[in-house]
Amino acid sequence: MDMSELVSAVVKEVLERMEARKALPCVFVLAKREPALEERVRPLVEPYFPEGVDLVFFGEDLAGRTPAKHILPHLCCSSMADLAAGRVSSRTLETVLSLLLKGISVEVLRFGYRDHADTAPGALYDLYVGYEKTLASYGLKEFKAKLPESIRVREKLITAAMVEKYGMEGYRAMVVPADATVTPLAAETADALKVGIQKKL
Repeated sequence: MDMSELVSAVVKEVLERMEARKALPCVFVLAKREPALEERVRPLVEPYFPEGVDLVFFGEDLAGRTPAKHILPHLCCSSMADLAAGRVSSRTLETVLSLLLKGISVEVLRFGYRDHADTAPGALYDLYVGYEKTLASYGLKEFKAKLPESIRVREKLITAAMVEKYGMEGYRAMVVPADATVTPLAAETADALKVGIQKKL
């Protein structure tokens, strides 16, 4: 293989990979790319995109794509107060506000005020709960991790309370041991909530 054939093959491979990447849906993460952050975000968003997803961070090219999701990794207390009042104090908040004004929702992985749930005075904590509700009305909401369809339960006695708990958490099926006992009330609750109970070894 001569040099021109090698260059052509490499260029063709690069172009094919770029096209494949363009075909993937993308999620715009409103932060600079850092390995630790990427490791934290990727497993949270991948269940929403079984065919694959491309994470794009601040300063990176969207390649003409419209993001399927906009993720804000963290929202501190002062930023919450600013956004709730329609003010911005950073480039990140400016981008968030711009998206919200365009009717595009933004999902937050972590609200900073919740770190103080055990220590903050009730009235102060309630103020931030109010900010969160206000921001939700603007389109900025907590990111909800996609749960798997089923959950493995290892207990040998399946009660109605267990079925209700998992059903309310969003699970559509409980995989229980083959020798588990399902109480009659648990079976009724499972029917009412449309939660399957599957016995497996």
